[in-house]
Amino acid sequence: MKQSLKRFLKHFPDTYRLYGKIPPSLRFYLERLFSTRLNEIIWATRPISAGKDYQKAEDDPHRKFLVEKISNFSPTCILEIGCGTGLNLYLVSKRFPDAELKGIDINPNSVEYGNAWFKQEGISNVKLSVGKADELEFKDKSFDVVFTDAVLIYIGPDKIKKLVKEMIRVAKKVLILNEWHCFEPTSNPLGVYVGHWARDYKTLLKEFVPEEKINVARIPEGTFNKDENWHKYGAVVEVLIKEIK
Repeated sequence: MKQSLKRFLKHFPDTYRLYGKIPPSLRFYLERLFSTRLNEIIWATRPISAGKDYQKAEDDPHRKFLVEKISNFSPTCILEIGCGTGLNLYLVSKRFPDAELKGIDINPNSVEYGNAWFKQEGISNVKLSVGKADELEFKDKSFDVVFTDAVLIYIGPDKIKKLVKEMIRVAKKVLILNEWHCFEPTSNPLGVYVGHWARDYKTLLKEFVPEEKINVARIPEGTFNKDENWHKYGAVVEVLIKEIK
């Protein structure tokens, strides 16, 4: 089915923008039918022009917020899952110029553009590579901090457990998720579709780590400006892997 979906979407060169314009009810049907495979194909084929829309990194409040969260753990090595062209890592590199920073993304165009951009900026401690979040090619506890930024909202119930398990595996100090959390009780911690996927991360994560290691907090007011869903569901989830002394 995945190959058939790929062949179909080849007829639409800018699937990313097209998908954003279809009615939410149809998107919900497609998400249920194809699960995470649909978003994987859409994001893997996103044209670089779409990625460059976000190139003004310093002006985005939520990126600065993430950098502050990461800074609390004094990291020497960091991994971003779903890094795009590397905008978050650009800001992190300014704060930690001696740290080893890596990012993986499913889109080869974004990775190529991002690596060229870092080289042009004279930033040598950031390396982006093509990869999938549920198939991390890193050893256990390879990174002090592993983080995501609006990535898991595109991961359906079919893959979220495998992906979370992989991220926890490679994290040494902390896993930081800037995602959509269901603050109200939900019967399905694996995912509730509300335009993208929101879920009860406290319940989901305690299958892998002790509950006292999980902290969920609403993101500060204004971090995502006028986006209603981020205002309602936006949360920073911290999974403490190792106690900070």
